[in-house]
Amino acid sequence: MKVCRYGLKFLMGAMGSLLLPVAAHANGAIVDCTGATPGAFTTITAALASLPKAGPNNITVTAGPCTDNVLVRGFNDLVIQSGGVPVTINPGNPNRRLLNIFESHNVLIEGPLVFNGGTGIVVNQNSTAQFDSITIQNSTLQGIRSINSILDVSNSSITNSTRSGIAGLGGSVGVDGGVTITGGAASGIVMLTGHLTLIGGDGTPGTENVISNNAAVGIAVEDTAEADISGDNRIDNNKLTGLTVVHTSTVIMSGGEILNNLGVGVHIGETSHGEFDTVKINGNGSAVSTNNLELGSGEAGGMEVVENSDMFIDGAMDVSGNSSNGIFVDESSVLSSLGGNTVNNNAGDGFLIEDLAIAHFFAADTATGNGRFSLQCDDTSLVEGNTSTLTHVRCGRIRARAHRTGQHHHH
Repeated sequence: MKVCRYGLKFLMGAMGSLLLPVAAHANGAIVDCTGATPGAFTTITAALASLPKAGPNNITVTAGPCTDNVLVRGFNDLVIQSGGVPVTINPGNPNRRLLNIFESHNVLIEGPLVFNGGTGIVVNQNSTAQFDSITIQNSTLQGIRSINSILDVSNSSITNSTRSGIAGLGGSVGVDGGVTITGGAASGIVMLTGHLTLIGGDGTPGTENVISNNAAVGIAVEDTAEADISGDNRIDNNKLTGLTVVHTSTVIMSGGEILNNLGVGVHIGETSHGEFDTVKINGNGSAVSTNNLELGSGEAGGMEVVENSDMFIDGAMDVSGNSSNGIFVDESSVLSSLGGNTVNNNAGDGFLIEDLAIAHFFAADTATGNGRFSLQCDDTSLVEGNTSTLTHVRCGRIRARAHRTGQHHHH
């Protein structure tokens, strides 16, 4: 019992010490950038300099605007948070990052905080960081650059970056709901060699992730990277491809929507793999006929799998109302449909299979109202499986397999 009473006294003493002035509590600091609070620091940099590298440390920013370029190097268990009101941080040097996190672990940046201008935020050298309820705007480079680190972003917005909103190289990046990435002069999210996870909302307004109105690709997964995308994610109105997966990379996407991107909705290329279910892919490809879109052959408005790649559509896909072909399979690539997908009212073919490509229809899909054929393939390609529901077909090589009996016939 004595031990318990001592523990309680110690806890009460520790809690009480949080209420003492900054100088009396080494692991806490108050920042008032206006200078109005006696004893408070006037910059985050000065507050960091007062704290030990080993945490837990807590910096609370109560008032701004602040002028700073913040360097967090070698810290563990650090929280930098708003005092509850929005505080804007502007760069002391506009040619440097507003926030650098190097060689640090368990760093939480919690708003409402607005990082305005400078060259954005970088997380580097095996750091782990979480950003919640922050705004990053008007960066002259990327909004966030994550290099060989673990980064998680939630309930935040990244707007008007001169380059990509989030750019990851190695490590992992998680976008965990309530995140908007818009108005960038390059792509929304780019992940190279690492692991990207998007967990969108559950239908509750404000929980969705929105990657929209960026000048290049909505999401790019490149150079052996992997992306796992689930929930309410909206990849809308980007000026090139909605989602591009290239250079032996992989994407698995369930739920969400890819709408009204000027290029193809989904591009899987260069020996990459894609797997999709329950995604709406509508209204894409309005620039396919007018621009040389560099990515792939530019034949598709909805989805394309090209350059010796493969793609599965696992059911409940809605690939409709796109400005060119619905689904395009080309250049020795393979499409596998598990059935229950809808490919309607696209301006070109529903399915177009060309140049040594293969399409497997394991169960029936629906493809009606397309501008040309429900299914079209050239003489070098092969279609097999259940095409019985595709009523407007031009295809020389269709092989139907009957329950693995080995029997087949040609149409």
